[in-house]
Amino acid sequence: MPRIQQLRYLVAVADTLSFSRAADQCRVTQPTLSMQLKELEGRLNTQLVERTRARVVLTPVGTEIARRARFVLSEIEDIREIARRDDPAALQGTLQMGVLQTVGGYVLSLAMPALRETFPDLRIVVREDRLESLPGKLSDGTHDVLLLPHGPTQPDFSSARLIREPLHLVMPSDHRLARCEVACPEDLAGETVLVMDRSPRLHDQIASLCAEFGAIEVDDYAGTTLDTLRLMVTTGMGLSLLPALYVRSDVLREKLIVARPLAKRAPLRDLTMVWRSSSPREATYRRLADIIRRCVVPWEQPDTGAPASIPIG
Repeated sequence: MPRIQQLRYLVAVADTLSFSRAADQCRVTQPTLSMQLKELEGRLNTQLVERTRARVVLTPVGTEIARRARFVLSEIEDIREIARRDDPAALQGTLQMGVLQTVGGYVLSLAMPALRETFPDLRIVVREDRLESLPGKLSDGTHDVLLLPHGPTQPDFSSARLIREPLHLVMPSDHRLARCEVACPEDLAGETVLVMDRSPRLHDQIASLCAEFGAIEVDDYAGTTLDTLRLMVTTGMGLSLLPALYVRSDVLREKLIVARPLAKRAPLRDLTMVWRSSSPREATYRRLADIIRRCVVPWEQPDTGAPASIPIG
């Protein structure tokens, strides 16, 4: 039978497609990792990895075994967690966090110091990925938790909302609307709006806003980073609607662009932490979510329909 550590090495190679990076990730030497994978291939009597000077590729059998190994390793971690969940020192080990490009960076930059202080023995490994890939990687155990711009639709996932933030209108500092403290949606008529996200819940709000007030929606760059959209606005390619928390952390320091809250109909985005409902670490995840929430929420979006924004003073 394969050894658990050998399965970990195989999964690391599948993730990195590099023996050196996989060895660093597993904190072993490259010869040790390579030797253990050769032994695993001998135990299973099949080739798992194609080795060339130019690249590392998993064979079809290796890919399937690595996929199943993720489930095995996830279940083993759950067993360990069940055994120690009543231990006051249980908040330790490694937490694999999957994040969306348009969510992770600016949220975790605010929350990570508090997380490290509260959980000094917990190592948080952050991996950015595409929205469509993240739920599957949570299900198969690649990630322990996700940060998403909406709640889960899968019945076997649990979640905690971290923040509900409005999008702010971001424009060049010499734009005609930059003179206003608050932007009126009616003034968007004829303006080009660069869309930040393909997630239906948010995209539908932006599309509806553009259609109602005559703005030109451009989604050619949807799914790119918020920093890329910010730079596009700086070069005059159009306006954009960006999350208020990102505005506070990254846009306000700019001199070539400004951000203004919308007087009404501001699209809203929920930032949510998601995990498998079967995980024995639920109490830990809710504590993590609570700490992140306290780091990023200096306000609460009202339910009255009135415009809200993050304080910038």
